[in-house]
Amino acid sequence: MENEEIPDQLQQVIRVAQGFYSRKDRAHDFEHALRVREWGKKLALEEGADGTVIELAALLHDIGRSGTVEKTHAESSASLAVNILHKTGYAEDIILRVKEAIVSHSREAGHEPNTLEAKILYDADKLDFVGAIGLGRLFTLAGVEGWPLVGENSCETFYQEKICGYQKHLFTKAAMVYFEPMFLYMEEFWQELHTERLKISLSGQASSV
Repeated sequence: MENEEIPDQLQQVIRVAQGFYSRKDRAHDFEHALRVREWGKKLALEEGADGTVIELAALLHDIGRSGTVEKTHAESSASLAVNILHKTGYAEDIILRVKEAIVSHSREAGHEPNTLEAKILYDADKLDFVGAIGLGRLFTLAGVEGWPLVGENSCETFYQEKICGYQKHLFTKAAMVYFEPMFLYMEEFWQELHTERLKISLSGQASSV
């Protein structure tokens, strides 16, 4: 009987989460949450963590991004997650662990992941911001924020100031292994971008002589 109830509970959480994510920018939409869930499940399997806690935390980790009522989006998401999980009948222990993971998936307010599940959610969230998908999310976010490609307050500065620092703060060995080749892909992209911009610039200078 217990095994039959778990999918129904999870399905309820997914339906509620979809409603919240429909109001989010496309860099932090439901597809992002689903990808973080898949990364989280993969890391949980390799690191020996509680897959249920990670799956729930991943699905709900960004639901508080719009209309934030707490100090940070992570704190708002955690508060909303607690209400959702209570209503869907999850055990108090699971709810508290999900809350802790969500609160510390972002360092906005100085929260540090302490449990293995919290560390895995943090890592899974960062893995979705590297590689080809990471670039896609970066440019999508730039469209929302109005950032130029390069220069001051641009896609490139966000990449340099935020994404480049993720690798130093990953918590699990499994995440580090996955992160490195995807990060190198992004590094190569920016190198190629500047090579092309230089060629165009030099070409323009030559034609004006």
